[in-house]
Amino acid sequence: MNFVFFFLKILGSFLPKGVGDLVARGIARFSNMFIYKKGLRNHLSNLKIVFKDKDEKELLEISKRAGMNLSVCLYEQLLMGRLMNHRNYHKFIKQENIHNLYDARKEGKGVIILTGHLGNYEWGASLMSYNRFSVALISVEYRTKFIRDIYEFNRKRAGLGVFYIKRSFSGPVRFLKNGGILAIAGDRNFEGSTLTVKMFGKDVAIPRGAFFLASKLGTPIVPAFCLREKDNLYHVYFEKPFKVTEGEIELGMKRYVGILEGYIKKYPDQWLLFDKL
Repeated sequence: MNFVFFFLKILGSFLPKGVGDLVARGIARFSNMFIYKKGLRNHLSNLKIVFKDKDEKELLEISKRAGMNLSVCLYEQLLMGRLMNHRNYHKFIKQENIHNLYDARKEGKGVIILTGHLGNYEWGASLMSYNRFSVALISVEYRTKFIRDIYEFNRKRAGLGVFYIKRSFSGPVRFLKNGGILAIAGDRNFEGSTLTVKMFGKDVAIPRGAFFLASKLGTPIVPAFCLREKDNLYHVYFEKPFKVTEGEIELGMKRYVGILEGYIKKYPDQWLLFDKL
């Protein structure tokens, strides 16, 4: 993985965006064949749960495209600070229903953006930063310092803060109390407290941390997803905000999962979950 990031970092420092995308897809084709076969099998297994009416050949093609999209997203993460800024981000990203974010922010209790491993969630977060919001991500702490430093450098250039999952919980709490926007990919368990809910008819452990924070602080939740469309732009879709109380955490999780399912069905080749459901 270090080699892949090193190679993509070199590409990100000088190649035009379109050429870099092509090279990143080529890396993905190589990886699909020789390195990440297990991840491809897992993705295919997940798709079979979602699309019971599609044959395996069709689903395998979707999984291969997802592998290519993952490679492009990794490459694009390295471009956030170099390629985009407050003046030209609209050349790459388009906002949809951002009034839902503004409505949630009016309450003055911060906002939790709940996304998933779908599309390019890093660029989706950068859109909010370019709109002058104070934004931070909840992230895993990558195993190697080399990869961690790359991510931190590019997030900082895009105006994004970061809180790591295994560190103190007080930082995100203070950030929300100060009116910040906290972005969380809520569809994958990284050793946190979970609740089991149905996703595509299968029992799935969903982290409850975002919903617990929202219930304790009165913070509204806005589901949002950054997805590439036919115009070759990423469109960031902001769903209507909702709130949860301490007794409604499971209901809130089910609401989020229902929204996530709809996006996955519509954009299966941008579903970047390569662990089994």
